[in-house]
Amino acid sequence: MGQEMGHDLRATRTAVTVGALVLFGVPVLWAGTAAPAFAAPGASGERDAQLVYCLDTAHRGDLVTAAVRLGLLKAGATAQETVIPTAAGGRMTLEKWAEQSQDDFGRACSALMSADSDSPGAAAGGSAEDGWFVTFLKSLPLLGAGALLTLGGQFSERVSAERRQLTQQLGSGAAAFRAAAGEYLTNYERQPDADHTAVLAARDALIGPLLQVSGPGARRDTARRLAGELPLARPLPSARDGAFLGLGARAQEAQGVRQSVERQLRTVSDLNGRALYWRWRTLRERPAPATPGASA
Repeated sequence: MGQEMGHDLRATRTAVTVGALVLFGVPVLWAGTAAPAFAAPGASGERDAQLVYCLDTAHRGDLVTAAVRLGLLKAGATAQETVIPTAAGGRMTLEKWAEQSQDDFGRACSALMSADSDSPGAAAGGSAEDGWFVTFLKSLPLLGAGALLTLGGQFSERVSAERRQLTQQLGSGAAAFRAAAGEYLTNYERQPDADHTAVLAARDALIGPLLQVSGPGARRDTARRLAGELPLARPLPSARDGAFLGLGARAQEAQGVRQSVERQLRTVSDLNGRALYWRWRTLRERPAPATPGASA
């Protein structure tokens, strides 16, 4: 029975010891290993950055102010002389305080660095780095205007090139038709059944550019009318009313066609005139609006 009591006593002591370790040992270990979030390890890059930044001449005053506001240093401390920690210890330099009270120094320095990073000056610096998208959005109107100007210039150049090409086609077509018509009419005066093939081909070659003439409306309508009224669509007659046309009659017939050709070709040349003239013609030839009740 004594052995059983001894066994129970040892078991009880073991349980008490384990319980004490669980209740007191673990928190002590945790407290010894877990440091505040703001306290950087003694030999880390973050700790070095805190020492370099906060002990710099430009930041020493702000560090003391931050530590006083956090209650880590007593009021009246100055960065130029000595400081008095709130927790314990007498007067000391900032360097000594940073060495002896690493947690308090890390807390104050971390708060100072965070405040500086959120300051308007830092925000402006960040916006300068990250504001490329805003800059891009602001430049969109200019980019759009530049694109429109480029497209407008290209369109204008294309239209101008097409007009120059059409002008050349009208000029060369009119010259070819004048030459072919003159040769045909000369041959017709000598021989009634002169070959009409060349003048017909030249006429068709001139009709093509005439049908491509664009506005103003009066200019386009005039070109269409010329395309339908060009002379020599068919060979000139060798007889009329059952009577054979002699040399004099054919010469008279040829002279009338020559005048018609020249008159039509002068109008073709006018098609290449200034656009202002054709706009004026368009307005002048526009029909007047009907007056209400006029039909009645």
